[in-house]
Amino acid sequence: MKTLRGRNEKGSTFICAVCTIAIISLIGANVLMNATTRYNMTTKQVKGWKEALYAAEAGGDIAFSEVRKVVSSPGNQFTGTGWTTVDSTHWTYTMPAGIGDSNTMTSTVAVDNFTSLGGNPMYRIRSVGTARVYGLRRTGMSDGITGLATNFAATGARGDGDNLLRKIDFNYDHFMATYGDGDGNYKHQQAVPTDASGNPLAQVSRRIELIAVPTLPITGALLASGGFNSGGGVIDSYDSKNGAYPGNSTATNPAAPYYSDSRDANVVDGGSTWNQGGYIYGSVTTNGGNASTARISGVVDNNVPVTQAVQPMPTGQTYQPTVGKAFTPIAGSSYATGPWYLFSSLTGASISNPSGTAETYVNVVVTGDLDTTMTVARGVNVRFYFTGDLSIKGKNFNNNNVDGSPSTNPSRAGHVQFYGISPTAPATQSLNMSPPGDIQALVYAPGGDFHEQGNNDFYGAIVCKTFSGNGSTGFHFDKELGNTAAPLDYRIASYVEDVR
Repeated sequence: MKTLRGRNEKGSTFICAVCTIAIISLIGANVLMNATTRYNMTTKQVKGWKEALYAAEAGGDIAFSEVRKVVSSPGNQFTGTGWTTVDSTHWTYTMPAGIGDSNTMTSTVAVDNFTSLGGNPMYRIRSVGTARVYGLRRTGMSDGITGLATNFAATGARGDGDNLLRKIDFNYDHFMATYGDGDGNYKHQQAVPTDASGNPLAQVSRRIELIAVPTLPITGALLASGGFNSGGGVIDSYDSKNGAYPGNSTATNPAAPYYSDSRDANVVDGGSTWNQGGYIYGSVTTNGGNASTARISGVVDNNVPVTQAVQPMPTGQTYQPTVGKAFTPIAGSSYATGPWYLFSSLTGASISNPSGTAETYVNVVVTGDLDTTMTVARGVNVRFYFTGDLSIKGKNFNNNNVDGSPSTNPSRAGHVQFYGISPTAPATQSLNMSPPGDIQALVYAPGGDFHEQGNNDFYGAIVCKTFSGNGSTGFHFDKELGNTAAPLDYRIASYVEDVR
């Protein structure tokens, strides 16, 4: 028997379908809402994570630009807006209000002069970048502290959840509570900033550390950018940390104690003029010259272009009151902290040491000719900057320092340095070395013509425009000078992020 369904039963299937779709839609909407919330939260956290690094690197750049003023504008470093001098070797910077995306990004920096290289300071830059984190105060995992009910309830407590992985601080600064300044000092509980109602503002902090070191100009015994014409003397090398120059025979005796130090007297000629007299115990490069391996112990390359940095006049320094040519300078612990003196011309100088024989540093600017009729006391490190000509006569030059002396600078030659301010082309400077007597010094005068005459010897290093010698003049490169010359600039030698 066939049974017929009533018309009123036909809508039940439709109702079931609508209810199913509604339930699935509610589930989908709930999943989508939660996913969107999580996505927005994660996006904001990622944004804060990246912006914190941008702020840290911005602080590092600001600090590095101040470090470079040690060369370009001595005395003016770490003096701008936001900088505070803690002491003579430590400075801090706080980004002024209103900078950094409407105060949602900030930067604080600590700079330390932690050591020196031949009297040239090296700097550690530690920069902290902080960015606001908007959205829900979540990380997706536990943000508590083991054994404690609330975040950072005790000084020194360290979080254990995903907030550490993402460097998010909801109430207190993770890093300060655990590591203080990064070296374990001043550990304390530091709350995050609050809004106008006193509510904590979540933040992300990232920390970077940079090491800034000087870029030094001495890379070999002699650099002449425009031509080389030597006399008949030997050009060799030694290392003053081992004591005084051991003699010419060392370079030809493999059994000599310091033989390995004697054959690094590298010579660079940036011009096409090359005339060699005596032996050169080192490598030679020229820019189109005709140097051969005859009487040269190292490698020869005649196709090397040469670039040479000019020597600018230092600016921004404060000069001490005018003193006589015989004076005792104010003591300085480095060239960067040493005093500055100014002369229109100088001859017959006598520089005493205010610290006895301990190392002290002084800078002298001469806006004219410089004659090395002078006496420099033991322990005095002096840099002469001059705009005119330089006259050097060994018998009148008394450098009382001693090679191998126990100090940050073991080089006798490195204690007395001459820097010729580069003249405007086509002008040049004349640098004359005449007998009798020997000279122990560093000469950096990229715009000068150096003339070595007679049978005297020069101990140190030379950078000049052209070099010429006659007779049996000897040239002995002190390898320690690579660390003691006045820096041309500063460079970043290390960059790391502190991921603790």
